[in-house]
Amino acid sequence: EISFAGGDDLKMAGWYVPPQNGAIIILLHGYGGTRVGMRWHAEQLVDAGYGVLIYDERASGESEGTYRSFGWEDASDVGGAVNFINAQTDADQIGILGCSIGGQIALQGAAYYPKIGAVWADGPSSITHEDYTPPSDFFSLLAKISGPILDQLYVWHLDIERPLPIVDIVGDIAPRPIMLVGGGVPHPYFGTEEPRVNFYASHAGGNAEIWMIEEAYHCDGPAKIPDEYRARMLTFFDDAFGIFPEE
Repeated sequence: EISFAGGDDLKMAGWYVPPQNGAIIILLHGYGGTRVGMRWHAEQLVDAGYGVLIYDERASGESEGTYRSFGWEDASDVGGAVNFINAQTDADQIGILGCSIGGQIALQGAAYYPKIGAVWADGPSSITHEDYTPPSDFFSLLAKISGPILDQLYVWHLDIERPLPIVDIVGDIAPRPIMLVGGGVPHPYFGTEEPRVNFYASHAGGNAEIWMIEEAYHCDGPAKIPDEYRARMLTFFDDAFGIFPEE
C-alpha cells in the first residue's frame, strides 16, 4: 500500500511492487473502475520479474478528487507516478499500460513524460472530438457533430483548459514503442475498435503496432485469450527494455 502526490497535489492511493528485472510498469484502469481491475495484468508482470505501480485514478477508489474529467487532467498524475518510482528505485526503465480511459491516459503519459519507454494501450478512448474517426454511419456522424459542443460544455462546466487530443501528441512518443490493442467484436452502434486504433497508429508513426483481438469486445482480451495476451504483453515489454527471460 502506497500513496504519492499526483497533479494538483491530489493524493493517489495504490499498490507498488519493486522490480526484479530493472523495469517497472505503471498500470491504469478503466473509467468508473479502480486499481483492482488491473490486478490480472499486475500478477502476470510481477510473476515475470517486473515491478508494478498500480493506482486508483483521481476521484476513483481511495484516491483524492471530487470529479472525473474523462482523462483531461489525469496526465499530471502519471507524472506523479514517475516521480514516485524515481524516489523508490534506481530502475531506469519505466513502461505504462492502460485499458479504456486508462489506455488514453497511458498515451498521454508517454507523450508528456519521456522517462516512459514503452506504452501498451488497450481500447484507448478519445480525449477530444479531434480523436473521433471519420464518420461511417449515422451514429458516428452524430458523435462527430456533437463532439465540439460537448468539449466546450466540459470546459465551461469544470472550468478547466481543453487538453490536446491524442492525434496531436501521439507522434511525440516516437521512437518509443507503442502497442495499440483493439477488440474485434462490434458495438451495436459504433462498430469495432479497429478504426480508432488505426486512426491513432496513423498519427503515431512506424513505432506503433496494432493488435486486433477478434474475440474481444473492449479490454476483455485477458478473459478471452489469457495465455496469448500474457505472452504478447510480456514480449512487448521484454523487447522494449532488452530483457531476456531465463528459459
